[in-house]
Amino acid sequence: MSILELIEKRLEENFALHEQYLNPQMVRVLKTIGYDRHYVKAQGPYLFDNQGEKYLDLLSGFGVFALGRNHPKIVQA
Repeated sequence: MSILELIEKRLEENFALHEQYLNPQMVRVLKTIGYDRHYVKAQGPYLFDNQGEKYLDLLSGFGVFALGRNHPKIVQA
């Protein structure tokens, strides 16, 4: 089984695992405000969910994505 197959198979467990091992309060907040999405793609400042909806990432990974995701110059390097 490839890593992508494993991720797809266990996709529904993301929130449960985060809630159990990392930050249960964050999971509750995300669900409350409607951000309990399964993101499948990221490009620049946008995230895309498994329904094809596009979201502007206002959190930006707390600064680690200052140049966006998949920036061509970074990918080329």
